[in-house]
Amino acid sequence: GFGHRYHTKDPRTARLFELAREAGVDGVHMKAVRAVEKSFAEAKKALPINVDGAIGAILADLGMNPAAFNGIFMIARTPGLVAHVIEEQSREKPMRRIDPVNHGYDGPAPRSLTTNRHE
Repeated sequence: GFGHRYHTKDPRTARLFELAREAGVDGVHMKAVRAVEKSFAEAKKALPINVDGAIGAILADLGMNPAAFNGIFMIARTPGLVAHVIEEQSREKPMRRIDPVNHGYDGPAPRSLTTNRHE
């Protein structure tokens, strides 16, 4: 639900809520997590709704069984995991030790993405 390791606000959350509202979903669970986020902000605590909190609220408002949520969260992460596997298999020595402190990202440089989804 709440907090993000790298961002003060999870960039995916607003878009997920926007898509849900466009589909006619904006129920008590979505309203509740937004109210909690607002309370954290008013208390000067940086705990924004993260992607799991947004997905959970949307699924709950759709009437899904909460027992299915972890499976849905795993499905959402699968493309990223597959990309990591491909990168590891094509670029790195198998079974190497990765230093937990002294390591860095050497992939493509950050790029600017359009915010207009129709471009």
